[in-house]
Amino acid sequence: MNVCQLKVKNKNFGIKMDAKLKYLNFIKIDNYKYVYVRRYRRNCKAIKINAPIGSTDFLIEYSAAIAKQERIANVQKAPKDSHDTLNWLYDKYVKSPEWKEYAPKTQETKKGRKKYILSAKPRGQTLEFGEQDYTLLGRTQMYQLRAYAFEVNASDTKDGESGKANNWMKDLSALFKWAIRSGIAPDHFSNPCTGLGKLKEGSGYHTWTEQELKQFEDYWPLGTMPRLAYEILYNTGARVSDAYLLGKMHEKSNILTWKPFKGKDEYKNDEEEDEALEVSIPIRPELRKGIDATPSGNLVYCANSHGTPFQSAKGFSQWFVEKKNKAGLPKKCVPHGLRKCAAKRLAEAGVGEYMLMSIMGWTNPTQAKKYIEKASRAKMAKLGMDMLSGEQNKD
Repeated sequence: MNVCQLKVKNKNFGIKMDAKLKYLNFIKIDNYKYVYVRRYRRNCKAIKINAPIGSTDFLIEYSAAIAKQERIANVQKAPKDSHDTLNWLYDKYVKSPEWKEYAPKTQETKKGRKKYILSAKPRGQTLEFGEQDYTLLGRTQMYQLRAYAFEVNASDTKDGESGKANNWMKDLSALFKWAIRSGIAPDHFSNPCTGLGKLKEGSGYHTWTEQELKQFEDYWPLGTMPRLAYEILYNTGARVSDAYLLGKMHEKSNILTWKPFKGKDEYKNDEEEDEALEVSIPIRPELRKGIDATPSGNLVYCANSHGTPFQSAKGFSQWFVEKKNKAGLPKKCVPHGLRKCAAKRLAEAGVGEYMLMSIMGWTNPTQAKKYIEKASRAKMAKLGMDMLSGEQNKD
């Protein structure tokens, strides 16, 4: 460590300053003079000062470099049980009334992600993310964490996981918003996730085509259990986690009513994760035929080979995939794709945004708008081409 002291000259640099400055490092390469600030010996990246030595700008850059290095060091030294660590804040959050308002399955899903978020150590970090002082986190740290979530399971043959990275940021943003609203966060704290945006995700699960739907129907006729499961998924638009539980107990005056939920066995990253509203829809004629033609349990429509209800959404989904495979359908045709078929069909029939939300059990209009916009664009495109054909026929 070199020290610039009042009226002391450096033979190599000709330095003369009116203050004593510590932590300066002088390097001379090919007649070029460089000055760096390095506050600590370990885990401290030197910062170059570009302003002329002895100038006011030099002192400003020097002070800013020292402050930055001390701020980073404070984050790195935060103990695991510190009052302001992310671990501490999350512990407060999971005990809050706001957390308890989440459905049990949603809590379980979020807790699973929480474990990975807190134990993450992005490139260049010396501490796990949960050990850092959340009041000092900024957008840079959030960007680094999102990149870590995206890249952690990526390889030369496998892309990163955009949905996973977006979910991490969504959970942390909700945590920080709660900390601000509840008054736990200091007044100067602002949500570091704000303005970060979302990574672009794929189109999600494959929506079955008309040909694929017909192929399944031809292979599994009315009266078979796979056909009944298909009719339930396709004609209710229910999530897998709800479809396998539907039965006579949900039926009254030819109306099916149930309270949806999304849990750990549900398909993820294909819809917004919100608390769904109660769904109440008429039983369509196609579904009515399937129910009446298929022997099933006393309460639940779908039953396994032993005549008993499926024990989980995952078990039901795996069973349905086996039956779909027997029908010769491709791997991309999964049960959740039938829910997407239902939404697509409703949108193309002209169902409005809030009607679609009511049927599909969404509280956020974003998903409904996607289907309606896509259906509208397809109709407009067809209308435009029909108009063009009409003009050409006139010629």
